[in-house]
This record gives sequence, structure tokens and C-alpha cells, in this order.
Amino acid sequence: MNRIIISIVILAVMSACCFASVGYVNSFSDKLCGKINEVEKAFEEYDKEKSSKAAEELQNEWNSFMDMAIFVNDLGHALEITSSIAEVYSFAQEQNEELYAACDRAQAQIEMFRDMQSPTLWKIL
Repeated sequence: MNRIIISIVILAVMSACCFASVGYVNSFSDKLCGKINEVEKAFEEYDKEKSSKAAEELQNEWNSFMDMAIFVNDLGHALEITSSIAEVYSFAQEQNEELYAACDRAQAQIEMFRDMQSPTLWKIL
């Protein structure tokens, strides 16, 4: 009987951790997408300093997230996001029109990252 109770407790803890991590990834990806929108808005307003600063903050937030890389399922995809965010930062510094494409690419990859982290029945099976 004790084994069953311990198994149920372990299952409940694992489920709670799973849903907490999904919630964290969702809020974090929303935060990153908001920061990307901030970079684009500052770029549209021809404010080089503000767009560069927002891009640097975006890069710092992602890098601090990657310090906890043991929680990431797909490191290959995470490295692609790192590359896209580096492009956003570079284009924001240069005030290059390619910034829009880099921002769209980064947002699409972040959305894909969010979807890959969410648990579904097909991923469990």
C-alpha cells in the first residue's frame, strides 16, 4: 500500500513540475516576442539607440535562459534561436532593413520552441 501512495505522490510531483515548466516556457516566450516587437517598433521610429538596447536585452535574456540548458529538450533548435537573436542584435546595431526578416524568423522559431515544449498525447506516446 505504501508503494502505491509513494508512486501517486511521485506522479503528482512530476505532473506539477511538467505543467510549471510549460507555464514558464509560455511566459518566457511571450516576453521574448514582446521584446522583439519592441526592437521592431524602435527601428520603425529610427531610434537606433533604443532598438540596439532592446536587442541587447533580448540577447541577454535568451543567453541567461540558455544557462539552464538542461531543461531544454532540443538544443539544436535552441542554437538556431541563438543565431537568429544574434542576427537581430547585429541588424539593430547596423540599422539594416534585414532586421524585419530576422525578427520574423526569431519569432517563428520561438513559437516553434514553445510548441515543442508543450506536452501533447502524441509526444508522450
